Amino acid sequence: MVRILENKVELVKENLSYDEVLYKIEQATRLCYRSKKSKSQEGQEKFLSNLMKIGHESIIEHGSLSFIITTDRACANQIVRRRMASYSQESSRYINLSDLEIVLDQSYTEEEKDSIKWVCEDLARAYEELGGDKKSTRDKARAILPQCTATRLYMTMNFREIRHFLKLRLDKAAHQSIREIAYQILKIVKKEYPVFVFDFDLADYEDVYNPETWEDILTEND
Repeated sequence: MVRILENKVELVKENLSYDEVLYKIEQATRLCYRSKKSKSQEGQEKFLSNLMKIGHESIIEHGSLSFIITTDRACANQIVRRRMASYSQESSRYINLSDLEIVLDQSYTEEEKDSIKWVCEDLARAYEELGGDKKSTRDKARAILPQCTATRLYMTMNFREIRHFLKLRLDKAAHQSIREIAYQILKIVKKEYPVFVFDFDLADYEDVYNPETWEDILTEND
């Protein structure tokens, strides 16, 4: 049985609150100048955003966020290449993937999803025949798993690297799956930690979940 999932990002609850992050980063930054602390959250946000505007972003490395990401193996490989972050990932060596889950991004048509699912059903059967349900033979069996196999990442990134990640991965030239991950991260940070993405506008990236845009892109690439 193969189950199709979507790309998904969840914010880990144990992160510092917005107030706590602002206080921590402002404290570290004010030390550089021996300047007085802001009297309000608005003052903290203005202080930090002004520094980011002039490119002084090293200060926001003092804060970080952790996310749980569900995506496909191919997309995960691209994400973990960003080494200014920390990752923990599900191991296909230790997890029984007989009940295969796959992740397909929003650009696939229903017909394409059905075709991929049909192929993956055969691969799932081959995985079991190769001993994927046994620890002793799982190493050998996982070689048959497709690139779209679902995997989960625990990712911790400081705010400077989050900004860098978003600039790269929201670009229209980026792969659709990783754009979906980046868009969801932006949406979370915009809501929960807004000053750190003050210069990103969600409206600029609505094409990530706009089917009309995918058709245009596919036509351009033909």
